Amino acid sequence: MHTETELTPAIEQHFLTLIAKLSAVFGLLFITDSIYTLVESVFPNSTWLKIIVGTFGLVLFIAMGVSLFKNLKFNGKININTSLCFKFSDEYISYVSMKGYQYSWNVMSILLPILVILAYLNDRGEYLPELFNSISFLEFIKLNLAVLLLSYGLPILYMLRKEQD
Repeated sequence: MHTETELTPAIEQHFLTLIAKLSAVFGLLFITDSIYTLVESVFPNSTWLKIIVGTFGLVLFIAMGVSLFKNLKFNGKININTSLCFKFSDEYISYVSMKGYQYSWNVMSILLPILVILAYLNDRGEYLPELFNSISFLEFIKLNLAVLLLSYGLPILYMLRKEQD
C-alpha cells in the first residue's frame, strides 16, 4: 500500500530554502571557477592566490554536496509537482518562489541586452575593445549562469529570513 505524506508549509519552506541555498552555492561556484581561471591567466606564478581561490572553491563544492545530501531526505515527503515544477500548496512559499523567478528574469532581461549592445559597439571598435576579447565564451556563459543563479537564490533566502524575523 502506497501512502503519501501530507505536505506541510514547514516542509515546503525547508525545501525551498534548501533549493535557494543550492542555487546560491552553484552561483558562487561558477564565479569562483571564473576567478580561478582569471588568476591563472593574469598571475601564472602566484601559487598562494591559486590555493586561496581553489580552497574556497573546494569549500563551496563540499557545501554543494552537503546540500544535495540533505535534499535526499525529501524524497518521500515531496511530490513530483513540488520537486520538479516548484508548485507549492502554501501561498506564501509559492509567492516567494515566484518572486525569485521574477528577480532572476528581470536581472537577465536587463543584463543580456546591455551585453548585446556592448558587443555591437565592440564590433564597431568604438567602446571597450578589449573587454570581449579578454574573456572566453565559456567564462562568459559561466558568469551569466552565476548571475542567474544568484539572482534566484539570494532574494528567496532574504525573503524567507525576513519572514522568520
